Amino acid sequence: MQEADQVGRHLAQEKTGCLVTYLRSGDLLLNSPSGEVVLVILATNESVPVLRKALGWLRRRWPNCPITVVGEAGCGEHEMAARESGATFLTRPVAARQWAAIVTHAFRAARQHVPHPSGHPTTARKGEPATG
Repeated sequence: MQEADQVGRHLAQEKTGCLVTYLRSGDLLLNSPSGEVVLVILATNESVPVLRKALGWLRRRWPNCPITVVGEAGCGEHEMAARESGATFLTRPVAARQWAAIVTHAFRAARQHVPHPSGHPTTARKGEPATG
């Protein structure tokens, strides 16, 4: 759980959000969070087909959510699956500054996402009105 601890520290610095961890991607698919999700981090402890299935489901469920896949050096097929789905791939051990950058980026992007009264997503830059 060292990685979860590192991410949790960066979440605490953002003063928002919560960390939900699952041991297997199948558990995420069966019991997904019901609220807003601003970042997904997957470990590559499972096979490539399972990873591809999870990434496909995540893209359909939260199409604009940043996804990071963490794996060991030499996990070429896992890295390819991550990149093909638009996810970032990090090799263990992940440096604290990398976690900080990923968490900061995800929350910055989420803050710029402003919900429109119609329920359709809109984007606004800081200091500008949202458009829909």
